[in-house]
Amino acid sequence: MARVLRAAPQRQTPIVGTDVVTTPVPDSAPPILVPTPTPGAATVSAAGEGYHEWLGEVHYVVQPGDTLLDVALETGVDVAMLPCAISPIFQPQEPLVIGDSLSVPGPDLLCHRTTETETLRDIAEHYQLAATAIRDIDWNQLAGISDEAVLPVGRNVRIPNGTETGKPSYPSLAPVTSTSDDTLSFLTWMLGQPVDTSPFLALAVGGPFANQGSMNNHQLSRATIAANQPGAVPENWPYGSGNFTWPLAGWLTQGYRYDHRALDIAAPYGTAVTAADRGVVVRAGWNNQGYGLFVIVDHNIDYLSLYAHLSEITVEEGTVVAQGQMIGKVGSTGNSTGPHLHFEVRDFGRLTNPLELLAHP
Repeated sequence: MARVLRAAPQRQTPIVGTDVVTTPVPDSAPPILVPTPTPGAATVSAAGEGYHEWLGEVHYVVQPGDTLLDVALETGVDVAMLPCAISPIFQPQEPLVIGDSLSVPGPDLLCHRTTETETLRDIAEHYQLAATAIRDIDWNQLAGISDEAVLPVGRNVRIPNGTETGKPSYPSLAPVTSTSDDTLSFLTWMLGQPVDTSPFLALAVGGPFANQGSMNNHQLSRATIAANQPGAVPENWPYGSGNFTWPLAGWLTQGYRYDHRALDIAAPYGTAVTAADRGVVVRAGWNNQGYGLFVIVDHNIDYLSLYAHLSEITVEEGTVVAQGQMIGKVGSTGNSTGPHLHFEVRDFGRLTNPLELLAHP
């Protein structure tokens, strides 16, 4: 029998959300939703200490056995940011020092690692910033360094994540100036296929350019289902498939963005939360940085998934869980303002948009 961790329900102010986006539609009526905080309005519950999910720094004390990935998982930041939490001269191959207090930058900062012959001016131009904006960050220890001075290779530099107006910068997308007839033909054809059709499979077995002739919609749908149907695996098989499913049915209240690299899915208190893919539970318990009760599953194919703010945990560390197996229940523990699931996915330790991996309902 698995050990069950429970948290007492918290009293919430009922506020009905009017602009929520549905995830897979549950059978029950929509829950009473309490919106999660907006950037700049971080709050800390009595259970969690010092965790700011969207802006500001996260403070973490290094524990015995910690790696950079461990710290990234506990603090909720991208693993690429961690060198800039330690020192300008820290190298990733160096061990962490037990007891060190790390100040992990929030999403208002980026972490740059210098390359050969790189100057402060080069870095500033790369990020479209004035060199003074980088030099003025005391942590960088660049006071008195000229714009043209070559910096040591492998130096960690904190970069303001935004323009000089203080607004975050985003990669620009070049406008589409032309589209080939073949591309338009495929897009037109693809829009007429079943919603679960993989474009790669479609090209292979039934696209407008397939050599063996096209299949009708019914045949293509059957081929898609057959190709994606998982085979039987042993109960102790620790590897995921890479085909993620939604961990619960609910209402998407916050999406993935630069200052919230996760999905927030609102659902009634106590709703079952399931593993999005098969894997091994590597963390199940309380998190002091704001996640509250949380579970981390390592899918052993370079992906990890995280489920936070739970009211209960129904699995133990070291347990192999199947896709769709219950691992906990929706709650509002840690730094949370209402019952919801905070869901993250990491690829090689880097936070990635779960929507790009989740199956569409």
